[in-house]
Amino acid sequence: MPFKDAFTSFPKLETERFILRELRSEDAEAYYSYFSDHEVTKYWGYPGPKNIETASKTFTRFQNAFTRKEMITWGIATKDEDQIIGTCVLNDFVRGSMVNLSYNLSRDYWGKGIMTEVLNAIIPFAFNELDMNRIQAKVMPENHSSVNLLTKLGFVQEGLLRDYIFGEFIMDTLIFSMLKKDSITAA
Repeated sequence: MPFKDAFTSFPKLETERFILRELRSEDAEAYYSYFSDHEVTKYWGYPGPKNIETASKTFTRFQNAFTRKEMITWGIATKDEDQIIGTCVLNDFVRGSMVNLSYNLSRDYWGKGIMTEVLNAIIPFAFNELDMNRIQAKVMPENHSSVNLLTKLGFVQEGLLRDYIFGEFIMDTLIFSMLKKDSITAA
């Protein structure tokens, strides 16, 4: 599928336990709830939404960015209750070359293998459907859970970006990458 075709309609992905889908207005309360938890946002680089209305407006920005082929933001929804528990984002596309990956998850769901399961659906999509050659992720060095997750999935730590702009902060940032030729999930 050529890059542009991946943006004709929002790509819905499915894993064993989750549906990765577009965020809807009725998801704003759940999104706000977990994003108002400082433990969730402290490594995100941006403050979470200030209220449910702001969360809903954020979804409109996500939809507009998708329409412009700039970003795909999936809501991670439980299959049993269709409850949003996190998001996964591909953005800053360099066509046919690379994309940035970011993700977050409600603290109630940490340590249950969820992001491994979700990223094992997102990574092949980025390589095969979007025809990316490189996926990269930037992580605060203190975010040991993300460092461990990316390493487990086969990402390579390339280095440290000193005093890098990470969201709204200036701080040291680790950069990880996975190349299509190195990915066993891209086959």
